[in-house]
Amino acid sequence: MRITGEEKKELDAWIEKEYPKSIRRMEASSPFHQIGKYLILGGIIIYTIYVLTHVNFFKPTAIILLFGGMVVEIIALIQYFKSLSHDD
Repeated sequence: MRITGEEKKELDAWIEKEYPKSIRRMEASSPFHQIGKYLILGGIIIYTIYVLTHVNFFKPTAIILLFGGMVVEIIALIQYFKSLSHDD
């Protein structure tokens, strides 16, 4: 499907208008996303250590970190979708 010159100009204008809003939305949820990512990564590493060493302390710690990471990621998604409903 080809885009005509006029359609391309309209699309470019829309992108220039919407891009700054999108960046602000991403920045609003970014701190939560970073924390969630590190919690999940830590949970994976600790679970790997548990599998290799079978030290019982590591299993609940890994589960708590993974669950905490998922909760923080859900908060980041809620923050992002909340920003979608507040159009500037």
